[in-house]
Amino acid sequence: MNIVLLKNRSDALNTTFQQKQILKYAHHHTIKIDTTEIETSSLHAILEDRKEFKGFLRSLEMKDHLLIFDLSTLSSDVEELVKVFECLLTRSITIHIVEQNCLINTDIKPLILLELLSKQREINQHLEKEKIQGRPKGRMSKSKFDMYRPRVIELLEHRTSVSEIAKILGVSRTSLKDYINSRGLKDLVKAKVALLKTAKKQPLPPKKELKECSLIAQQPKEGTHHGM
Repeated sequence: MNIVLLKNRSDALNTTFQQKQILKYAHHHTIKIDTTEIETSSLHAILEDRKEFKGFLRSLEMKDHLLIFDLSTLSSDVEELVKVFECLLTRSITIHIVEQNCLINTDIKPLILLELLSKQREINQHLEKEKIQGRPKGRMSKSKFDMYRPRVIELLEHRTSVSEIAKILGVSRTSLKDYINSRGLKDLVKAKVALLKTAKKQPLPPKKELKECSLIAQQPKEGTHHGM
């Protein structure tokens, strides 16, 4: 299957922008998109805390193709990117990185992979230098609404109004609206719906025996393709 993974971000590279670039790439390379997922964890969350993302990794099949806009969709940390690549490449999964217009697969030369990781490290170092009042530029502070994020996204997908969502959760409508706007959750939902409409939904193939990697080994086998 050809699977798109979008990353919820607060900067100019929001899900709508990522969606447009991935669709252009897919059209140029004649790639039929089968399904899409949106990764909603914080850009700075460590892999051990990204349970939905690890469930997504477990749901991938041998020789699937994963389309992402840039490496930070998977992780902004170089060491953790290595762990993700281990999980994907041990199952012969191909990663399409749209921003660099390149593929990562089992045939990739080590030097190319090292160059990509080196560039990501340079980006991280540059962001560190742009710290503002002790906080990296573009980094969001934690919110009491973070615990409700999956539920809010689900309700928005069902076209539930902000007022109704606030009543369901028992929270302030004004505060919830500010949270939804600051996290770009409405854009996130619109992008997911629009991208799904570009592809014909097909049933997932039967599960196969997959090689495990250190990142997802000994984890419970959760359902496939969570709507993150």
